[in-house]
Amino acid sequence: MRKWMLGAMAALFGLAGTAQAQNVEWRFHNSYAPTRIESQHVRDLAADLRERTNGRFTLNVFEGNAMNLRDADMLRTMQGATPEMSFIWPPFLGRDDAAMSSILVFGLIRNAQELTRVMPALQESLSQGIRRWNIEPVGYMQLGLLDAAIFCRSPVRTLEELKRVKLRVGSREQVETFRALGVAAQIVPQQELYAAMQTGVVDCALYPPRIVHTISLQEVAKHATSTGFAFPPTPYILLANQARFRALSADNRAALQASAAAIEQRSARFAQDAADDEASRERLRGQGVTFHPTFSETEQQAIRTAAMATWETLMREAGGQGPAWRTRIQSALGAN
Repeated sequence: MRKWMLGAMAALFGLAGTAQAQNVEWRFHNSYAPTRIESQHVRDLAADLRERTNGRFTLNVFEGNAMNLRDADMLRTMQGATPEMSFIWPPFLGRDDAAMSSILVFGLIRNAQELTRVMPALQESLSQGIRRWNIEPVGYMQLGLLDAAIFCRSPVRTLEELKRVKLRVGSREQVETFRALGVAAQIVPQQELYAAMQTGVVDCALYPPRIVHTISLQEVAKHATSTGFAFPPTPYILLANQARFRALSADNRAALQASAAAIEQRSARFAQDAADDEASRERLRGQGVTFHPTFSETEQQAIRTAAMATWETLMREAGGQGPAWRTRIQSALGAN
């Protein structure tokens, strides 16, 4: 009997060892085109994970929305069995989770130092929000700091001058913040922006110099002024189906989290962002764009004050943990 029990235990431990080393194959949904830097980061994540696990853990990456999934549905999609993993930018979640969607707004973050200060509080809040949906936040991928500049048909160098023109923005919170400053702001879809600027539907647009060439806006907007702020640098959240994540062996789970941490570090190029923005401005100057001096410190403070009021309204409307998250992040930022 004792011999039989020992044999059974040996077999059981043998099976456990096999399970521990079992190959894992997951599908990773990526809605972005292969040419995006985010897509390169995801490919690097898959390669890093394969190397860490000696090929035992494979992420099959489906790029360019090959799985035909909508970003707005991601909180619901990731509760199913397909895909096992994806990533999302929180502002896309407004329909299902207003608090995560509004966790940062334009007018809060000016530079890498401020972003670094708030990042722990920001990630803690986002992780709480994602787990509320029974989804595992495996890690983060940084968006980077994109200069928020005002591109105009004619020179607009101050907030006072901006009040005399029509400004295009990309979201409700930007509309509310600029309207509080006395600026006539409206949302115009990106695909319609070039024509709207060309025909005078709008006179100016809030847009990043680094990617303005993607819609050729510099052809119809030859004057630009930086607001002094970045577009909301909310990080992408790396998502995993919670049941599948918990079913991973301890080794595979640790390897996945280590690979995610490596991608977060690789994507956090905040010191490089300012240099990349300046290089973009230099290229645009060569195409005939005049860059006027950045809004003054007084004007930036006015923008931040208006943004803080907008942020408070949005998070109060969102309810739930929204107000507490705002308090936590504002405290880390150290701004009034």
